[in-house]
Amino acid sequence: MDILAIQPTTITVDIKHPATGASIGLQIECVSLEDDRVKAVERAIKNKALRGGRNVMTAERIEDNTVDLLTAAIVGWTWADGLSLGDLKSPPLNKVNVGKALALPWLAKQVDTALGDEAGFFSS
Repeated sequence: MDILAIQPTTITVDIKHPATGASIGLQIECVSLEDDRVKAVERAIKNKALRGGRNVMTAERIEDNTVDLLTAAIVGWTWADGLSLGDLKSPPLNKVNVGKALALPWLAKQVDTALGDEAGFFSS
């Protein structure tokens, strides 16, 4: 077996209603937290923290950093007919719209949980 051939793929997170567990019709495609796009954001966050010196980190900044990492990991999404983001039906994938979706804690938590399952990114 060539270990160089073992590479992560994307995963699809089927977003569930927080009360019922039923699919709401939103599928979010994500790359691994080890993907270069996510690592670039992670390094930028770390560099900013290092430049800021001591005692500049706040709870709000930590939450913002988490949203930035989740946003970087989201590379696609599919919206079912009738599902919307406010007044946007099938909203385009962009940082603003992803930010709006991730502002919903129950949705962000599902994406974060899926990203934490490293094995899910590797086909068997």
